[in-house]
Amino acid sequence: MKKIITLMIATITLLAMVLDVFFLFFYTPQKTTAATASTATPAHTVATTTTYKDGMYLGTDASYQYGAIQVQITVANGKITQVKTVKYPTDSHHTAAINAQALPVYEKAAVSAQSAHFSNISGATETWHGFQASLKNALSQAG
Repeated sequence: MKKIITLMIATITLLAMVLDVFFLFFYTPQKTTAATASTATPAHTVATTTTYKDGMYLGTDASYQYGAIQVQITVANGKITQVKTVKYPTDSHHTAAINAQALPVYEKAAVSAQSAHFSNISGATETWHGFQASLKNALSQAG
């Protein structure tokens, strides 16, 4: 009986690990961005009425559990046209893999939302907190 229970727990654990790897490395950013746009309607509506001052703005370093993130935004005609992560941790393979997947999605989501109000990716919540903090700082400078 103990062997059966142990085997069941091991199988469930293995399945959870496989699903975690799948979502971390194979989940397509387009689906996440589309889901973000559809679920973030109130934030998007508020953001479209906000006009920012044209220019480039560099957010402050935002420390989080794995290091620091710094975001730069470009504003043209009162709208965010580009968000670029200029500094992020790459010292561990795990952190680098998460950032390689999450940061491009977060950059596109910020431009789409025209604000710092968008959903995070499962497995990259800490990165999202750092990204969002630096982005909010840059947005406050813009306007």
